[in-house]
Amino acid sequence: MKMQLCSKTKAGKWAAILTLLFIVLMALKLSTLAIRIRLPLPTPFIAVIGVVGFIVAVVSIIKNKDRALLTLLSILVGLLIIFWTIAETAFPH
Repeated sequence: MKMQLCSKTKAGKWAAILTLLFIVLMALKLSTLAIRIRLPLPTPFIAVIGVVGFIVAVVSIIKNKDRALLTLLSILVGLLIIFWTIAETAFPH
């Protein structure tokens, strides 16, 4: 079976879009352009976008047996966000 880059299902496409939106918004928020470009979105809201992409990707994999690369990237990024949040609440600094 050949792995595709982008999913053919609607849920897989939404998962990829939400994950890429999370990556772009966090990159803008953490870059040096953040001084000039003030994003009105708080970081927890951007993280929620990534977690929603994770949930949609899980639904796409379970329901549609989707195995596209961007869908699997959504799972990886979502797990990273969830583990980061758990670590921040368990061990605050």
